[in-house]
Amino acid sequence: MEKSEFDLIKSYFAPLASGYDEAFGLLNDAALISENPQASTVVTMDTLIAGVHFLMSDPAGDIARKCLRVNLSDLAAMGATAFGYSLSMAYNSQIETGWVREFTAALGEDQKRFSCHLIGGDTVVTPGSLTITITCFGSVARHQCLQRNTALVGEDVWVSGDLGDSAAGLKLLTKVLTAPEPEKAAHLIRRYRVPEPRCNLGIELLQRAYSRTAMDVSDGLLADLGHIAHASNVAVELYEDKIPLSAAFVEVMSGCPDQGLELAVTGGDDYELVFTSDPSQEQNIRELSAKLSLKLSKIGKVISGQGVQLICRNGEIFLPAKGGWTHF
Repeated sequence: MEKSEFDLIKSYFAPLASGYDEAFGLLNDAALISENPQASTVVTMDTLIAGVHFLMSDPAGDIARKCLRVNLSDLAAMGATAFGYSLSMAYNSQIETGWVREFTAALGEDQKRFSCHLIGGDTVVTPGSLTITITCFGSVARHQCLQRNTALVGEDVWVSGDLGDSAAGLKLLTKVLTAPEPEKAAHLIRRYRVPEPRCNLGIELLQRAYSRTAMDVSDGLLADLGHIAHASNVAVELYEDKIPLSAAFVEVMSGCPDQGLELAVTGGDDYELVFTSDPSQEQNIRELSAKLSLKLSKIGKVISGQGVQLICRNGEIFLPAKGGWTHF
């Protein structure tokens, strides 16, 4: 790295704070967040490590987008509108100034798209793997947010988008899978490298009161619905033929359909929203799907009991080898 810490901040990071006056151009030790008596601030933080959450061979811009977007996905799961984030980076010897330039340029593009600003952070050097931590700040109406512990027996279970694409994309990058068509491979790899946080969906679900319960699918559908079921003291029943899959995923996994189902519901890194809703809201949700141009699929029901079970097309209960991603 040919630039000093302060040169890097001045050249590449300080411009990302432009437009957020209380960041003071990143010249102070901390930023301010003005309090709003009508709103609650939502705070989330994710740490991503090279070789664990992304590959060092991934483009720097894609790494930047993923690091920000996984945090935005957490805000979406609360129904929050993002406004700022702080960034901590532990660099290693592989990182050069050109990499930082590409990384911050991508952050700048995403900031415009998602209407948020860098408001502070830290930069250090590490002998280990590149490590990036983002703390993201959002806003909701006072004491109002989507939660995990509010699912009720009788509610429908919905999920946005398609499942399994990201996990398949990683397997393509690591040569575990091969794709017959380059376009389909590119789609799956893009889904792994650059997730699409469902910010507008989360905001709409909360503000229109279509749902009280949501979570983003980061550890895998079964695992994350398991968190909802446990917190709400209910059970969830899912149906194989309702799980949404992309054409690219279906083609790549066509030779091993059983593995495909497992990958779709346990692979993780989807960053779609799974949520529950009263059956009376179904038409509203379908209209919201059209409004947002976003696939929303009804995939199951909240029932009495504990845990999550997936009913296969043949009526048997699906038993995966693992429930989803675990951090330890």
